[in-house]
Amino acid sequence: MRRPLHPLTRLDAMTAAQPNPYQCISPAAAAALIRSTPNVTIFDVRDLASYRLGHVEAAAHLAEDRFLAWSKRLDQEQPVLIYCYKGNASKTYAQMFCDFRFRNVFSVDGGYQPLAEALA
Repeated sequence: MRRPLHPLTRLDAMTAAQPNPYQCISPAAAAALIRSTPNVTIFDVRDLASYRLGHVEAAAHLAEDRFLAWSKRLDQEQPVLIYCYKGNASKTYAQMFCDFRFRNVFSVDGGYQPLAEALA
């Protein structure tokens, strides 16, 4: 007799079979996207002090308390590119945009510094 899978095991199996709704892209691919897509919205999700010290041109600072306002203003078909310090927090924000049915969401692997170098 087969034993039923534990609920968490079933969930892990389902999640593993589904790809991320957002795309993790390299700094070089992100730079190419920025250069080739005039309507891409770029978000910097680092702390405000870091943003003020330097950020990608045309990037808006995004904090959690402003997410809902931005999600209501943007077209869900418009590409959204998000970067942070190292590429971890940007994934969280990318998932949030996807949860709000945005379809073209990108998280930059490696974060701000490699992206800035790729754009230089």
